[in-house]
Amino acid sequence: MKPAGKIALGHESKRGRGRPRSEAADRAILRAALEAFIEGGVEGATIERVADVAGVARTTLYRRWATKEAMIAQAIAAARGTPESQALKRVKSNTSLRPLLEALAETFIRPEYKKLAARLIGSVPNNPELMEAYWRDYLLPRRRLVRELLQGVVRAGRDPEIILDLLGGAIIHHLFVRPGERTRAEMRTYLERLLRELGITGSSENLQRT
Repeated sequence: MKPAGKIALGHESKRGRGRPRSEAADRAILRAALEAFIEGGVEGATIERVADVAGVARTTLYRRWATKEAMIAQAIAAARGTPESQALKRVKSNTSLRPLLEALAETFIRPEYKKLAARLIGSVPNNPELMEAYWRDYLLPRRRLVRELLQGVVRAGRDPEIILDLLGGAIIHHLFVRPGERTRAEMRTYLERLLRELGITGSSENLQRT
């Protein structure tokens, strides 16, 4: 018997059979899954609803994702984008962390990001499979990118994994526990202060406004 809340859809190994995948259908499904998840959580993102809103047959979902949680995890990742990856190239070209802070500040202040993050965190007690899928397939690669961005600026002897945990926890606390909304400039300033307090060496020079 499958764990409660985990719904098997199919196997991606079938992807190579039959007609090629439609990118338009993929985008429509991910948009529909994201909207349904934000509105009603994992329980609200039913296969029937997602398929109907996306205008595809349910079998289309079955062929693409092994579980409903895997589909929602991909929808979350697609909506969030890849600010770390985009920032990495700019950071390497000008040796400044500012592109990363600008990209992250822009992401964190978006209302849809806060709604999405709140739903994702809130799903953990009843649907741990969703966070497991998101962590494994999308969050770990992002953490590797941030670790690469922070190479050379973290003090010797510091554990980069703990630094990343502290960064993530502080950001969640700042966005969801502290009252009030944040502007982009306020969020960027907070990230700068956070890096300095965590002992990110060189930040006082690298974070100077240009």
